[in-house]
Amino acid sequence: MDFAVIHGDQAIFDPQFPPAVVTAPPGVISGSSKGKSNAFIVCVEGDESTVVVSGAVYFTPSFPIPGVGTLTIVSLNADQKAQKAKSSGRVVILKGTKFQARLQVSAPASVTTPGGQVFDPNPTYSGTGSFVTTNTKLKVE
Repeated sequence: MDFAVIHGDQAIFDPQFPPAVVTAPPGVISGSSKGKSNAFIVCVEGDESTVVVSGAVYFTPSFPIPGVGTLTIVSLNADQKAQKAKSSGRVVILKGTKFQARLQVSAPASVTTPGGQVFDPNPTYSGTGSFVTTNTKLKVE
């Protein structure tokens, strides 16, 4: 049993997207279930795609001048998917442990060299994050 993630809950991205370090505000998940449980709109599998954090600042040891990217959730961990509970025919998302996340670089970090500015060639970085729920009543299996 774990707490269901509900509409408006936060997705907190961990700062480590090795070797990048990321600073970003929390993302917010939007629930799409049709039914309400205890007056909550619960989030169901697929709703994780509504979490998009633009303007995430990052840098790496090799590229210390910050760049910018967009954070998204790539996939949920097994313990973030209810074993039994469904809403609108889809599995309910649980608080669980860590989801897999991606930083999509839009303006690369850089370093100044004697030959000029050199930009980070990596288009993406992988990391993790977790949900913080305001739900303290609805636990599901």
